[in-house]
Amino acid sequence: MSTQRILLLSYIVLGVLVALVLGHLISGLPSSVSAFSFLHKSYFDVDNFWSGAIGFILGGAITIFCWVDARVKTPATQVVEELQRVTWPTFAETRAAAFAVIVATLICAALLGVFDSVWGALTSRIYSAP
Repeated sequence: MSTQRILLLSYIVLGVLVALVLGHLISGLPSSVSAFSFLHKSYFDVDNFWSGAIGFILGGAITIFCWVDARVKTPATQVVEELQRVTWPTFAETRAAAFAVIVATLICAALLGVFDSVWGALTSRIYSAP
């Protein structure tokens, strides 16, 4: 897959996520404080349609801005090109590394548990002494 395709796909995903978040934010605003209070009138059957539409318009505008503006597109293109050069680990290497992390975490948890037990016994002995 080409760099431009990956970049465009990531911008579209970003735009859709922004659209969904903005749509939920706009629909969650109370009508008295909302800048879009005209959307909350009783003659509209579905308030979420209008807030979603505004969200998707703003998300599309952000997507187009990111695609056109060189200040955003140039660094993003460089990131995609660099990530295409990365040598990703195989599934076996990932599984071995995950196993090592789990074992190291269990050993650390056991050591901290022993230290906690010893410290608890020591401090209870000190505080219970006459």
